[in-house]
Amino acid sequence: MSQTNAAQAEDSCAHRVFAALWKKYTDLVIDARSIEQSLRSKGDVWNEDHVAFRTFPGEHTGMHILQSVFEALGYRRKDDYFFEDKQLKAFWLEPPLTHGRKCSEVAPKIFVSELILDKFPTEFQEIVKSAARQVKASPVKRIQALASKVKNGDRQSEDELVAECIAFLSSGAGWHRPCFNDYELLRKSSEYAAWTLVFGNNINHFTVSVQLMASFKDIHSLNAHIVNDLKIPMNSTGGITKGTPELRLEQSSTLAVQLPVLFQEGIKTLPYAFVEFAYRYPLEGNRHDANWNSYYQGFVINNADKIFESTNLR
Repeated sequence: MSQTNAAQAEDSCAHRVFAALWKKYTDLVIDARSIEQSLRSKGDVWNEDHVAFRTFPGEHTGMHILQSVFEALGYRRKDDYFFEDKQLKAFWLEPPLTHGRKCSEVAPKIFVSELILDKFPTEFQEIVKSAARQVKASPVKRIQALASKVKNGDRQSEDELVAECIAFLSSGAGWHRPCFNDYELLRKSSEYAAWTLVFGNNINHFTVSVQLMASFKDIHSLNAHIVNDLKIPMNSTGGITKGTPELRLEQSSTLAVQLPVLFQEGIKTLPYAFVEFAYRYPLEGNRHDANWNSYYQGFVINNADKIFESTNLR
């Protein structure tokens, strides 16, 4: 298979994976379904800007595992980020086949973050390490082997690759059901760690591109529609809108929907996932023309730091 055809196969697999994951996500995040229906009814372009995942460090968990999975779908690792207050590190991955394409034709970017343990108390660290140690293997080798076959033109392997990626990226926590006391102990120091203990590999959020919409001239008018018309609460930490035109990125997000979670002691209702909105501005010298490469595609630490708090327990 030629290099171009191989990239097209990766791109096709990536789109199929995220179409399936979006369906799973909206089955749980009812707000996402309501927002999608509302925007599509207006005739707006629906484009997923990026998808976010959280993880714990470990041999068979962590950023390196997620990176390998997405690289098998043709993604490339880009900028790294560090969140000092939350003790997190992160990076984003660029999707395959971006050059010369419209934003709506490109698979979503990926934002991956991982907890840094060093500065947390010993008991906190042991809970996280114990969870990660329970994961005895990852599907990376299997996924990479299938990706190699796909690049060589094996059409049957495309279906298998898509299925493996969907299963892994919606598998949740790979460790035993946690106890609520451990969740609470983590949450006192890190809402991020507590969320990850419960939800593991499940998608943290999907993000929708605002700059492509015709019904809203800016992110502020979309925010008003979400709050006033759809009656969906938004994350106001740091203001509803995070970022500025000067940073070339403005973002906002809903508050996470509540889901029942089964702990060892019984069921508790906790925040799961939310919907984020991103308005990306054209790079200097470029026009607002809906071409992927015309826009700033990175992330802003101060924006993301506040977006993380959409899943805080309230």
